[in-house]
Amino acid sequence: MINDLRIDSQLPAEELLRTSSDVRERADTASKTVVVLGAGLAGLSAAHELSRLGYRVAVYEATDGPGGFYRSSRRAADRMPTEYSWHGMGPWYSNTFEVMKQIPFSSKGSVYDCALSRPIDFGIFPDRQSARFYGDRLRSIPAMFGMRRFDFVRWSYLMLKVWTSRSRAQNVYSRINAANAWKPLLSTVAHRTWRSCFGPWIGSDWSRVSLHTTGDFFRKQLTTRARHQHEADEHGPAWTHGAGDGWLLLRGPSSEWWFNPWIASLEQSGVRFHWNHTLTQFEFDGTRIVAAQCGPVRVQANMFIMAINPFVAAQVLARTPGLAAQDGLNRFEQLTQDSPHAQISFRIAFGEKIRFPRPRTAIVVSDSEFNLTVFAEEQVWSPVVHLGDGILSLWTGTSCISTVPGRIYGKDVQHCTKAEFIAEVQAQILDCGALDTLIREANAGRGLREFPIAHIEVWHEWEFTGTQVCGTQPKWVNSTTTEPHLPDQVTAVTNLFLAGAHTRTEAHVWSIEGAVESGRRAAKAIDNRVQVLGQERPWWLAFAATCDDALYAMRAPQLVDVLLLLLGVGVALACALLW
Repeated sequence: MINDLRIDSQLPAEELLRTSSDVRERADTASKTVVVLGAGLAGLSAAHELSRLGYRVAVYEATDGPGGFYRSSRRAADRMPTEYSWHGMGPWYSNTFEVMKQIPFSSKGSVYDCALSRPIDFGIFPDRQSARFYGDRLRSIPAMFGMRRFDFVRWSYLMLKVWTSRSRAQNVYSRINAANAWKPLLSTVAHRTWRSCFGPWIGSDWSRVSLHTTGDFFRKQLTTRARHQHEADEHGPAWTHGAGDGWLLLRGPSSEWWFNPWIASLEQSGVRFHWNHTLTQFEFDGTRIVAAQCGPVRVQANMFIMAINPFVAAQVLARTPGLAAQDGLNRFEQLTQDSPHAQISFRIAFGEKIRFPRPRTAIVVSDSEFNLTVFAEEQVWSPVVHLGDGILSLWTGTSCISTVPGRIYGKDVQHCTKAEFIAEVQAQILDCGALDTLIREANAGRGLREFPIAHIEVWHEWEFTGTQVCGTQPKWVNSTTTEPHLPDQVTAVTNLFLAGAHTRTEAHVWSIEGAVESGRRAAKAIDNRVQVLGQERPWWLAFAATCDDALYAMRAPQLVDVLLLLLGVGVALACALLW
């Protein structure tokens, strides 16, 4: 093979060896086939990495397009864009941004260069008080969440306990509900407001999410060391996205601004896509996967990456004798013991332009029973994006909890009809006094009720039966019962790997970053040349966590409690000596 190369004789010997080694590696990988089962973020990330290394990759997807829970669509009637879910990207989304940089978007640059918005401005919007924004870093938190004098101290105490632990967090705090843990430490208003951000920010609901997940999420958001550089655009000069900064959105519908360019790029690199091919079961010989049944097709390959949602994965494994008992795969029964999380997305369309006094305002409707979050798409979307026939303002929103009764019918989301759900959403948003005040400020005194709603649309795949809400892509979330059962990407089956935000990652939360990282980790398990970016802790938190690991091994109290105890003893001794 080396003889076939056109080699510059002036290259140093080590460069010749490296060149010939690269050629041999690519020739070796080109003879290996990888089947990726699922075209969501995790599956596409795995296919992206392996195709770049020369593997022959085929992707089989159950639906007619990519994106999974992230994808978008357009209504046939009026071409209005609609999204499966709310989604933002924080400063700790390093793997996501790295992949975006490698996807061509246009002649002007990559998806990272062209498709990302500037940071959005999240605010807490109660029904009876004014809106409060995160404008001054940590100093904003007491006012933002309506904390009394010592609420912030007690809030910080519990947050610091999670931040300065590792083994204790994974084994103890992962089983404690975050909302319940903070309840005795905060006033009623502060607690209700604090927990209202869990759905819009963490992507879970306050009745399920653990203290570990919540604390780790905000640790990454506030202390990440990554600094992402962005070029100047029509909104201003070059800017940097880092710790404590707001979340980024896409500048257009998800499928149009991310997945369509991504699929085109992957197809150009040789990846073959097979849509409407549902994985139903595997053929397993006791050691390896022999084949996968995808719809009517029996698929064979050297390696398989299962990147489908865990509820469907559990059903597939159960149909394959002996497979569900294998190490790693035997976690799915407990991993899916909670029912899917009904995070319902909706759009509110207006025939008039509604202005906001602040750019890119994201709204947590903090007194909403359904834990609603709302955002006006036109605030970040490119002017070239069509909002729908006759639509000048388009608000996208999500209900993040499904177990609390609404204010009109007294039913939770799971027991609403579609019409009842829409009526509840409309009432909870129109009753939000803080939102109405902001709308009046920017629209010459006109309140929210004075702008007629053209229509309210719910993502078309959600089915409301009156006893439960079902979706074609059921959402798994971290919870106090499922978190201890996260599987690794590597399984006991030599040629079967897992990907998805439900697998163990350093992102450690069901998220875009968790999905992308998992796909890269699955690819790395196949080929060690794949680069995966980790989540770094500040040195002082890493040191504190190491100390607490030692205390935890000795069954001693948490490090923060030990330090407070020592401080108290020191103060008492000092007082005694002075007395």
